[in-house]
Amino acid sequence: MEQEVTVNRVFRAESYILRHDRLLWIVPVLYCAVGVYAGFYDHAVMDIYEGLELFSLPEIMNIFFPFSAAAVTGYVIGGDFSRRTIQNVLSVGTDKKHYFYSRLLVQGVVTGALFTVTGLIHVICHWFWPQGNSDIRIEFLWQKLLVYMTVALLQLLASVSVINAVCYFVKNQLVAIGFGIGLVYLELIIYQAAEINGMGAVQALADFFPTNVLRNIFAYAVYDRVFTGEFFQYGLSAILVIAVSSAAGYVRFCYDRD
Repeated sequence: MEQEVTVNRVFRAESYILRHDRLLWIVPVLYCAVGVYAGFYDHAVMDIYEGLELFSLPEIMNIFFPFSAAAVTGYVIGGDFSRRTIQNVLSVGTDKKHYFYSRLLVQGVVTGALFTVTGLIHVICHWFWPQGNSDIRIEFLWQKLLVYMTVALLQLLASVSVINAVCYFVKNQLVAIGFGIGLVYLELIIYQAAEINGMGAVQALADFFPTNVLRNIFAYAVYDRVFTGEFFQYGLSAILVIAVSSAAGYVRFCYDRD
């Protein structure tokens, strides 16, 4: 019980800090703006497949998510090191394990909430103002949409978990933000370079990078392959990335002597 109270206290304290960081309020505004833009985004394939507009996240949306997740995570967690917030919190007896997972949970909840709200705005706009076929067929649509969005969210949380772990290694806000943004670019570059040079094995691996998954999963809705083993692999790969990166960050944080 005491452990749960400790985690809860840290979680509430960190949530309070985020809510009162005025600079971070730019992020939900941008998310909502992107959601509205996506809701009115036109796509030629919508005229062929009824309801497909509910799945269509335009390129700006797919790229914006990982970039914003990396930048915000680096800003928040990296800022704890730059401002020596971590040292101050630990000095009053807060357990490192409670602190690490509470901070990660806060970032996950914030990112998940923003993604969910953006997705709802996107779906509502398309539902009431469809750009393609105005007769949206809802038979079995919501089940597919739920799985589709869940996999996309897991991939986004994988990005958050990776940058969170990076912060405990670099211990600097600007470096963490730069590394996170650079990692998103690197994911895109590796995939494109492998595709151009016919490097099949590298391209197959790059397919599972979070940024590339977010860019490519719309094709699974187009060809009605949401309920396939291949699509579920994207969800499992995200869970694996979250587990491995969280473990790496936790070990680094708990056994660091600095």
